[in-house]
Amino acid sequence: MAINKIFREMFNEQKRKNELEQQKEIIRRALEDQGNMVNDYDRAMDLLEIEAYEDAIPLLIKCAEKNNASAQYELGRLLKEGIGTEINKEISKEYLMKSYKNGYKKSGALLREMRHEENENFDKIVDTEYETIISDLGYKIDMPKNWVKLESKNKHCFDTIAIDVVDGDVIFNIKMQVFLIEIPENMSFCVDLDRVANNMGCIESVSFNNGNCNGKLICGEGLDGTCNYLFISKGMRGVYDVRVIVDKYLDPIYEEVIDHIIYSFDILDKIPEK
Repeated sequence: MAINKIFREMFNEQKRKNELEQQKEIIRRALEDQGNMVNDYDRAMDLLEIEAYEDAIPLLIKCAEKNNASAQYELGRLLKEGIGTEINKEISKEYLMKSYKNGYKKSGALLREMRHEENENFDKIVDTEYETIISDLGYKIDMPKNWVKLESKNKHCFDTIAIDVVDGDVIFNIKMQVFLIEIPENMSFCVDLDRVANNMGCIESVSFNNGNCNGKLICGEGLDGTCNYLFISKGMRGVYDVRVIVDKYLDPIYEEVIDHIIYSFDILDKIPEK
């Protein structure tokens, strides 16, 4: 075997060993960090339980810096109320926004509450023009023209998603969307909408006809400080879930908009009446 080939193989073998050791070290540190974060978070929550807020805050900060959404929420809450620390609304918002973007819905409730406190006399003028959208999912609905239209991540079941916001705020004022649960082989007539409503864990539901189709109207509150209005109905393609989600502090302002959207919904391929 040529000398350069021998050395090349020795070098490659050593390189593989070094890379393996580096990978092991990365994994070891990651597991160590994860373990430390879990321990720190558990200790912080225990301290909050006994109201030792000042001792809990440094541990929460460590966890928040590692993107623990729950720790970010707790820090935001403490800073908002001035519990165990001085009130700092700006830093509170930063932590809550990070937590909200990391999927922790309760942070949205506090952000909406803070926005309401800062704008108690907020009286948005809702002068809405609508456009009728005919969806490929087999329905039509009126959508406000001035709302921000969002792309559906799954066009086979979601469509007509739009929000109204203030100055591009992540915390929307109101949102609409329609979801189709497809039922195969035209078996939608077998679906019991009462059972569908019950499975949604709704607070309140009533039989409802919006002038176009029969269904169930469902009302409830979200963890993120919203009021949720759902109208579920069924057509030949499946069950439709029309959803309007509004900031609970702005619910009265958007009352007419909520009504208009839900009353405008119509299924194109209805189940024939017997």
